[in-house]
Amino acid sequence: MGYMQNYSQDKDILATLDDVISSITGPMNLEEIEAEYLKSINRVIPAHATALYFFKPQKKKPLRITGSGIDVDFIRFYEEEGREVDPLRGWITRKRIPYQSQLLLGLEGWQHHPVYNIVKTASIDFAMQSPLIFGEDIIGTLNFGREVHEGAFTENDLKVISIISRFMSLSIVDSISGGRRADYKQEFCNAMVRVKQGIVITDSGYSTQYANSSARIITERTLGRDDPSGSLKLLLKRESMEQGGAGRVQTENLSATFCPIPGSSGGQSLVILNEIPRPEKFNCLRDILSPRELEVLQYVEKGLQNKEIAAEMGISVNTVKRHLDNLFLKLNVNSRTQLVSRAYRFLEEMGRIQ
Repeated sequence: MGYMQNYSQDKDILATLDDVISSITGPMNLEEIEAEYLKSINRVIPAHATALYFFKPQKKKPLRITGSGIDVDFIRFYEEEGREVDPLRGWITRKRIPYQSQLLLGLEGWQHHPVYNIVKTASIDFAMQSPLIFGEDIIGTLNFGREVHEGAFTENDLKVISIISRFMSLSIVDSISGGRRADYKQEFCNAMVRVKQGIVITDSGYSTQYANSSARIITERTLGRDDPSGSLKLLLKRESMEQGGAGRVQTENLSATFCPIPGSSGGQSLVILNEIPRPEKFNCLRDILSPRELEVLQYVEKGLQNKEIAAEMGISVNTVKRHLDNLFLKLNVNSRTQLVSRAYRFLEEMGRIQ
């Protein structure tokens, strides 16, 4: 794949990354960063209520709060009555990854939690939060709220916001530190290496300018080795024209979420790639389970433990546990043995057992 390069040895790639990040965070103060964020975030995470919290390192009280779709009275009410008992905020603070209300407590559990009565005053039926992390410190959170008619947040929303959170964290630190450009560039590069999703930066014609190693692996697996960059370009270009410049495209085994980078002079876009596993034995459950849940189920059936599943899927052990919790809930079981047994029962009932 000719467009894939080792950026650590290629100054042109670093210059491209620096230019892209500068276009996102060009104004180097918090007010302008949050204005750009609030103006653009709904293009990738639609939600009527969006908030951005800033914290001083190791301080619980927010340094700054801003938002869209929520008013000052609600923010004051939530700060006084809800934030300390918000199970979602407590969870993302401990686990340090994005999460959403239904996955944490289940829909019924969420609607019976005291904090639901507070956020409901802002027409928030479903909530999602993501921590902004730099080093060991949580320096902020990204908060989202949807009404019932907007639909619940999805696993893809969690993946997208995990990437956006990395960008925001680095932008905020760069602003606060007074423009630590060299360190910032290196932090960004290091962060992109660790991301398990494929990260691609394209120009106005959807030709690839940068892609991390995960993107190379994913595109070769899903689009073939002959010309994966060309295939991805055609796929994104067609979907961009149909969806108006931002959106999501999914093939049988590839999911790509893409959006223009705000303020980019070169018409650049950020593309997040995820490989969709091909479920085999339990394919009949695809209407009940997500692709990732099906993949976890197959590994459980093979006898793999959580750490082994995490290594195979390139995700954290906590994410494996979250998928297992969802599987237990959806199939109404309490153990791994019962889970596999119930899955085989579905196969027998549907006449699909091999």
